[in-house]
Amino acid sequence: QRGQTRAAARAQATAGHALRWWGRHAEARDQLIAAVEVLRADPDADTVRALDQLAMLEVLAGSPDADRLSTEALTLGQALDVDPSTLGRLFVTRGIYLNYAGRRRPQAAAYFREAARLATQAGDNFSLGHALLNLSDPLAVTDPAAAAEAARAAAGHLRRIGARKYLAVAITNLAQALLTLGDWDAAETELTQAADAHGLADSEHLACYRGWLAALRGDTATAETMLAGLVDLRASEDPQDKAEISIVEAFTAAARHQPQDALRHARGTLTHADALGITHEFLRWAWPLAARTAHDLEDTAATGELLALLDSYQPGHLAPMQRAERDLARARLAASDGDPAAAASFASAIRGLRELSNPYHLAHGLLDHAGHLTRRHDAEAAQAAIGEAGDIAHNLRCQPLLDRAADITPAKSPVPH
Repeated sequence: QRGQTRAAARAQATAGHALRWWGRHAEARDQLIAAVEVLRADPDADTVRALDQLAMLEVLAGSPDADRLSTEALTLGQALDVDPSTLGRLFVTRGIYLNYAGRRRPQAAAYFREAARLATQAGDNFSLGHALLNLSDPLAVTDPAAAAEAARAAAGHLRRIGARKYLAVAITNLAQALLTLGDWDAAETELTQAADAHGLADSEHLACYRGWLAALRGDTATAETMLAGLVDLRASEDPQDKAEISIVEAFTAAARHQPQDALRHARGTLTHADALGITHEFLRWAWPLAARTAHDLEDTAATGELLALLDSYQPGHLAPMQRAERDLARARLAASDGDPAAAASFASAIRGLRELSNPYHLAHGLLDHAGHLTRRHDAEAAQAAIGEAGDIAHNLRCQPLLDRAADITPAKSPVPH
């Protein structure tokens, strides 16, 4: 009303930022587009920051404008010689684009590392924590130990300055790395401490992860309690929020022995591949669950579609564990078809799971193999696979795995004459 159009545009950019965090993408986009339109007239640091917020929104929404906007923001920031903290945030936005839509994880990690360097140079704990928590995401695909280290460091910086929203993300990234490493007790401790000791009990993102871990362990009551409390996440338009809920619902349904629902929710998670990238943590876990459930349901159409999904990507665009799980799915198909090559396919798939996956998925693969060995009356080899899977299940305190191991025993197979 007073004619201070640039000040009004800065306020709109701030409102757009808040709306994006709330998952209200359409409203955020309206505010940010209006702000950028005004601020572009005489570009300065405010223009860069507003453009960055618009770029981040489109990156997270999986928009076709994400590439152009994240490039424009970074290019303008360098041209205007913005301060190191601002420049680092531009590198983060571009890195997230490369990690999600671009499926170029090594490039993304390089951008995040440069952002961390710039934040360190500026003495900016927030920007350093922001860069490190994002660095932990691509690292988790191939080096979960390094991912855990980066996420833990990020949490330390973000806790120091009280950045609660980002701290919750850093803690869940740490929990994801620990789940992949097979240290589920440590993951549970981190999630519980964050809720109880660090003032994050109201974080729905954190609650979702607590529900996911509970579902993995067969604690459906806790998982359902956590899912029931997700008010803001369910209202969110953010594809990551939608995928997060659906992966928890998928594992909860699996723990409740509701395979049709488990398959539906797992495939629902996979529909966000274009926005989040096929190697996103939720999709890395959703595909094996969907593939195994489709096999158990003898849903050959779903199995074929799931294999075709992974086959549509170049090898370097898939997570190593996804390639191993695809080999396992093909071994299961070969066994079902009576293919004499099934034994070799299983042996190769299990080697891949040992080298490229995590203990939980290895245990399921061992039980798949044990089922095949049992049907071939190779009781000794089947028992060895069941025993190893059982040891993993005990270490993880994973009741669904223990139950599955108990159901696949050589004693239940027909005795050859």
